[in-house]
Formats: sequence, C-alpha cells, structure tokens
Amino acid sequence: MRLSHGHRRWVYWSSALLLVSGILWLVFHYFLRMHGELGEGPNPLETWWLRLHGGAAMLVLVVLGSLLPVHVRRGWHQRRNLLAGAALGTAALLLIASGYTLYYFGGEEARPWISAFHWGLGLSALPLVIWHIGRGRTKAEPKVTSRPDLMSPASEPLPAVRKQVS
Repeated sequence: MRLSHGHRRWVYWSSALLLVSGILWLVFHYFLRMHGELGEGPNPLETWWLRLHGGAAMLVLVVLGSLLPVHVRRGWHQRRNLLAGAALGTAALLLIASGYTLYYFGGEEARPWISAFHWGLGLSALPLVIWHIGRGRTKAEPKVTSRPDLMSPASEPLPAVRKQVS
C-alpha cells in the first residue's frame, strides 16, 4: 500500500506546512501578543500565519482527496492498517469540520471552545500520522528480490504440452 516517492513528498510537505503554520499561529496568538498604547492586542503576524494555515489546509484537502481512490480504498478492502487509518481519517474529518465551523459558524461564545478542540486535535494528529506510517511499514509484505527457482525440489516441473498436428 506504499505511496510513490512523489506522492509521499506531497503528503509529508503539505501536512508539515499545515502543522507548522498552525503551531506558529498558536504561539503568536497566545504567547507573542503586542503591547501598545491601548493595551494588549494581537500580533500583526498572527493574521499571516492564519492565512498560511488556511491555504495549507486547502492544499491538504487536495492531497487527502488524492489518497482516497487508491491508498484508502485498497487499505480498506485489504483490511490493512485499519485501526490507525480509521483513527487518522476520523481526526482529519473532525479537523475539516471544526476548521469549517471556525471559519463560517463560530459565534463569539462557541469560538474559543471550537478553537481549542481544533488545535488540540491538530496537535494530536502528528502522533496519529507517525503511528499510521509505522504500522504500515511493519505490516508491509516483504519484497521479492529474485524469482524462485522453478526446478527446486519443492516444485514439480510443468507438464509438457504438445500440439498435435492432424
């Protein structure tokens, strides 16, 4: 079920950009607030990290969509790495839903709760990804490096088929 090298790069780099931009938003939002004449306010870079995070989320949605027809479908039908894959898929769906809710529906009372849920789940997604990759690599079938000897004692020679001419 291994992804091609190029596909793996897209998955890893887009996910890393999403995670890093989210972490940077958290740091700037909660720890690097600006103190001005009117009191404490948001850091000007906080908005840019959030914009980058939103753009990275769109890229990750495309990458996740590219995984569905082959990687996810085959893994599901072959019953391979199901628990880790289902946990990761559920986390992705919840992150998508909570991000959408924050952007479009988050009222002032609910926004802090939805935000905490979203970034808490986002931070926990990294161990889920590592778990899914690790389980997938340990469960992978061994690669065949050479053809088995057709005339080994364990195998019988194929019967000769002769074409009869009438």
